[in-house]
Amino acid sequence: MRTIIKSNEIYTEGGVLNGYIIFEDNKIIDITEEVPVGEIIDYSKYRVIPGIIDIHNHGFGGWSMTDPANKEDIIGFCKSLATVGVTGVLPTAKEEAFVAIHDVMQSDYEGARIHGIHSEGPFWARGGENTIGMTWPTPSLEETKRLVELANGSLKMMAIAPELENAYDVIKYLHSENIKVACCHTKAKSQQIHDAERKVKLDIATHLGNGMQGIHHRDVGALGALLLENNIQYELIADLNHVCSEMMQLMFKCQPYDKFCLISDSNFMAGLPTGRYIRYDREMFSDEKGLILNSDGRICGSGKWVLSNMEKLEKIVKVPFEEIVKMASLNPAKFLGINQNTGSLTIGKEADIVIINHDYEVLRTYIQGKIGFDSAINKKEDFYNHEAMKKKIAEL
Repeated sequence: MRTIIKSNEIYTEGGVLNGYIIFEDNKIIDITEEVPVGEIIDYSKYRVIPGIIDIHNHGFGGWSMTDPANKEDIIGFCKSLATVGVTGVLPTAKEEAFVAIHDVMQSDYEGARIHGIHSEGPFWARGGENTIGMTWPTPSLEETKRLVELANGSLKMMAIAPELENAYDVIKYLHSENIKVACCHTKAKSQQIHDAERKVKLDIATHLGNGMQGIHHRDVGALGALLLENNIQYELIADLNHVCSEMMQLMFKCQPYDKFCLISDSNFMAGLPTGRYIRYDREMFSDEKGLILNSDGRICGSGKWVLSNMEKLEKIVKVPFEEIVKMASLNPAKFLGINQNTGSLTIGKEADIVIINHDYEVLRTYIQGKIGFDSAINKKEDFYNHEAMKKKIAEL
């Protein structure tokens, strides 16, 4: 089926075009200023952007990747993500969900495409945050191999505190399996980051600025060291809860936009009504700004999504929207090595296309040329897991 979309703002890899984007079946076949022959869908007043690729997402709309999950849960998660413009995702999951995620990846399913599993941990140290009464396992090559085997070839990224004993052995093994290594939840000083990068290579920094020591004039900490390294990519949660606008401006002065991948780090409460929820037998609090706290007052993921954060980057941090679009789509596609197929509006690539209004709401999402969400037909809430509402115990 041939589809023609007209818009005054089509955000292609080469720049913004006032014209038409045409796709047939699952591929973009033309992007042109000339009026094509055929039925035209007129989105002239709206922005057309490439589908968002979220490489760090624990859940959304009541669907959780950090709980035991079946195939229905995974598909529900993928379908809900299309409502906020996500066409590709790395479910950031606990091992209890690995098998179901892998099984869905092997099937014909609706919703955002799963590009692999992201395991944030389990080998953490956690520094620079409010951590009370928590411990984590020491890096183990045997345990890492078990997790890789459990994922059955679907593990794409694992996050680890690189300064821990045996961490280098784990990192070397992960790289031998073509699995990306993220620096996460670390107590490392600056020199330990530089040493790890030089000796074993770190691919990306997990939610830059969070779960690590910040910049100080006597030791620039993990944050400063990571920003001084030139061969690392950076995850960024731009919800203004995790990183303030001035710190983001400082980050962008240290490294170019093309080093950053926008992530949500959302959990199952994202998209749900604000309030007090029970999670892992303890209270968690979600407010309208997307701030999620546990009962100890520690931030536990985000209640917002990448598209929402794109608005903050444009309006508050003052980043050009063309660069924001790349941080949300092309940069993560390049990081995952799938940019030949997706990540930008380019002739020959998959038709992963999102139409948004100027309030950053999705009107329609196409995933490989098929409609994944249409706001004229459904509400976002139609795709949520309403069983999750039973975990809400009170208003804020």
